[in-house]
Amino acid sequence: MKITSPLISKARFRCTVRLLLLLLLCVGYSRGMPHVLRFGGIFESIESGPSGAEELAFKFALNTINRNRTLLPNTTLTYDIQRINIYDSFEASRKACDQLSLGVAAIFGPSHSSSANAVQSICNALGVPHIQTKWKHQVSDNRDSFYVSLYPDFSSLSRAILDLVHFFKWKTVTVVYDDSTGLIRLQELIKAPSRYNIRLKIRQLPADTKDAKPLLKEMKRGKEFHVIFDCGHEMAAGILKQVCVRRGSDVCLCLCVDE
Repeated sequence: MKITSPLISKARFRCTVRLLLLLLLCVGYSRGMPHVLRFGGIFESIESGPSGAEELAFKFALNTINRNRTLLPNTTLTYDIQRINIYDSFEASRKACDQLSLGVAAIFGPSHSSSANAVQSICNALGVPHIQTKWKHQVSDNRDSFYVSLYPDFSSLSRAILDLVHFFKWKTVTVVYDDSTGLIRLQELIKAPSRYNIRLKIRQLPADTKDAKPLLKEMKRGKEFHVIFDCGHEMAAGILKQVCVRRGSDVCLCLCVDE
């Protein structure tokens, strides 16, 4: 059995830190190098829960710049961190306003769409950069001119997955998506049959259950052995476990995780 997973948590953490370092440096230089530069971080968390990976990456990036005095020799970066409940857009807006009153140069987070959109609207109105790590479908009206995402652009991600298909010399591929945004993220692969000698089959994960066993059995009966899943991390973990249990299967999995 062969399992291919392009997204590994440790590698993703390192990549997030590097991109965040670059963005923070750009913001620092654009602000004329003040002696103290403050950044805001808004993170969703469960009450009394530990710090998430995004918060750790945020702190690590700022501390890394402060330790390396060759990067911003005359500037010290500080941060204000606020934690909110998940999906609480009102609280997110209030925390963003509190941080903006402190004069933050940019706001990092939150992640979930309702809270992120609320903060993004405020940042756009006041001309403050808003940094996110989650995927978002970009529109062409340029309303979000102060929005920066550390998540790969969907077209770049889609081309990378298509390159992976070419690398493995797959001639038949099954795409399994969780919701319609998955079709946007994988559009380069979906267009592939018209340009390359690739047979493509598209399936959708069942909406009412997290059990993918019936779908995996159906794909095995159909001899669909090259499968690309676009789903959340919880569903991805469940699929991997179910595939590992089915040791007789030689299904190749490429997991495209949306979080």
